[in-house]
Amino acid sequence: MTVRESYRQIYSDIAEKRIRNNQCPACGKPKSKWNRRTDWRCCSVDCTEKFWKDHDKSWSWGQFRMEVFKRDKGICQRCGKKFTFVAKSDNKEYPDWNKLVADHIKPLGIDGKMWDINNLQTLCKKCNKIKTREDMKDIANYKKGKLKVKTEQKILIKFEK
Repeated sequence: MTVRESYRQIYSDIAEKRIRNNQCPACGKPKSKWNRRTDWRCCSVDCTEKFWKDHDKSWSWGQFRMEVFKRDKGICQRCGKKFTFVAKSDNKEYPDWNKLVADHIKPLGIDGKMWDINNLQTLCKKCNKIKTREDMKDIANYKKGKLKVKTEQKILIKFEK
């Protein structure tokens, strides 16, 4: 079972790579050559300060899904309906997050990535219910071994204006 994170710390690609390779994310020094505890994030106080100065950014799930809604302009990627409202304060159009869902294209139960914005699409609640039923069947077949290829996913035709 996949554990859903409620927030995600955002690191640069190089920092992610260095962390995976047991290196200091700020300077790349291998943990085997550190003069301090290796369960800490960085090899020195200076690197720690530099690292957090550059990487003090995190996303909550709410912020992340709003980015998906903005990218898709509040349009359900399945039925093509637009769900937006105009704010009285600045007269700008915004996605109506109360009527939208950030749906994982490849479900988490089939090894879909939770925090990959390319694995997320905007769906209205009605379309999300339909897709969830389809996903549940795919997940069940995947667990039974009937869905052989982990990367198998139905191609969704996006609504185009």
